[in-house]
Amino acid sequence: MSKRCEYCGRYFTPDRRVGNRQRCCGSVECKGKRKQSSQKSWVQKNPGYFYGRYDYVKEWRTKRRQADDIEIAKNVIQDKIPHANPIQQLTLLIPERLTGVIQDEIRLRRVGNSTFAAYG
Repeated sequence: MSKRCEYCGRYFTPDRRVGNRQRCCGSVECKGKRKQSSQKSWVQKNPGYFYGRYDYVKEWRTKRRQADDIEIAKNVIQDKIPHANPIQQLTLLIPERLTGVIQDEIRLRRVGNSTFAAYG
C-alpha cells in the first residue's frame, strides 16, 4: 500500500508501525514542513498557553544563572588538584630465578575493575 505525501506529492510506503496516520514521506524537507505545520496548529489550538509565563521564566533563568556562576567559580578556583583515583600500592611477586633480571620499579595503573597496566 502506498500513500501520497502531503508536502512533496511523491508516493511512499508508510511505516507499518504508524500505518494510516503517516502523512508525509521520510525526506528531511517534508519532515520539517510537517513539524512546522504541526507546531502552527498547536499554537492556534492553545492560544493563551504562553501568556503570563515570562515572569516565572525570567526568575527561573536568573536563579539558574546565579547557581551556574557559583558552580563555575567552585570548579575553577582550587588550591590543589585532587587525584582522580587514590594511589594504591601493590606488591609484585617475582620468582626467585628472575630477581636479577628486573632492574626498574614497575608502576601499575588501573584499567578495569581487576585489570592493571604497567606504565612509566
